[in-house]
Amino acid sequence: MMKRLLLIFCLLPAFAFAQEEVDSKYMTGAVPVVDGKVMFKKEIKAPNLSKDQIFDAVSAWANSRFKTDKGNWGQVAYSNKEEGQIACYGSEYLVFADKTFSLDRAKTNYRVNFVCSPGKCVMEITNIHYLYPEDSKDRLAAEDWITDEQAMNKDRTKLIKRIAKFRIKTVDLAENLFEGAEKSLGVQPATAQNVPTPPAVAPPAQAVENIAPVSGEALQGYKRIAPDKIPGNIIKMLSEDWMLITGGNNEKFNPMTASWGGLGYLYNKPVAFCFISPARYTYDLMDNGDTYTLTFYTETYREALNYCGHNSGKDADKVKGAGLTPVTTPSGSKAFSEAWMIIECRKMISQTINIDGISDPELKKQWSGKAMHKMFIGEILNVWVK
Repeated sequence: MMKRLLLIFCLLPAFAFAQEEVDSKYMTGAVPVVDGKVMFKKEIKAPNLSKDQIFDAVSAWANSRFKTDKGNWGQVAYSNKEEGQIACYGSEYLVFADKTFSLDRAKTNYRVNFVCSPGKCVMEITNIHYLYPEDSKDRLAAEDWITDEQAMNKDRTKLIKRIAKFRIKTVDLAENLFEGAEKSLGVQPATAQNVPTPPAVAPPAQAVENIAPVSGEALQGYKRIAPDKIPGNIIKMLSEDWMLITGGNNEKFNPMTASWGGLGYLYNKPVAFCFISPARYTYDLMDNGDTYTLTFYTETYREALNYCGHNSGKDADKVKGAGLTPVTTPSGSKAFSEAWMIIECRKMISQTINIDGISDPELKKQWSGKAMHKMFIGEILNVWVK
């Protein structure tokens, strides 16, 4: 009791959420309790994937997510492919307020369990504890702090202000973890079963399931969305996840792995831009063609992208070697059915970068005397998502 009173006194001057600003998703039932324990649980369906494919994708994401980084700590503590089980520990900050002379945060520890089987993965987040203040030696269990019984008034109409921030940030953390696992399996996050979607401050900016399709020609297995509804963080999607640029048509086409590019708005049109070295086999196909595609993939297809990045279409059938399935878009361009998103473009501008136009001295030195990339800017004709 004394420990709880001391914690309450610590919380009184801290950052509080105004009740009128609390989203309904944080209210009754937002923190599920199973057998007396707080447990966020979700079944992620991936009907086209085998048990091993799901295990490999989730394992790769977990090893990337649960590691020591910027004050956070985590590890994959158990992994058994035959059983399809993965167990992870995480420890990170919940930041409530970060101002010039005031930093209000708590350290939270938790466990994540995965059970993989054909076509689905069951994910559980449990064993949640807080250290507040962060250097405290006493752990406060989520069961004693953020449940409906502990965090809401008797009528279940309001959150108790001193506890609201813990509950809200924990729900957001659970949702973020669910979304990460879903994306690793090519599932575009919709409203979570236990924790509804937060404001669009974290990727993806909009869940694909919640984006209204645009009328027009169809591409089997996909729905068409407007370019301004493209989900995700394009910087991460390129720098970490990569994409394939595919030039050509049914007669001759070739994909190449790329991580340079972006999205924008030019001459009153939505555009995508990318950069290709003249040494690449795709260069001539892009130079001579009118349309092309940019395609994006989940972690499951990392090896396929690796293959396309390390082999030339001059020497091998890259599509066959990568195990990709070609499809033809309405513009006659080529893409692959394994992609979770296809951006179909019509070439608008192509321009080789001039070494004299590079202002950064280090970059200028690095590229001096080398063949420069050509920038391709394309009007976005269609965006297709699964």
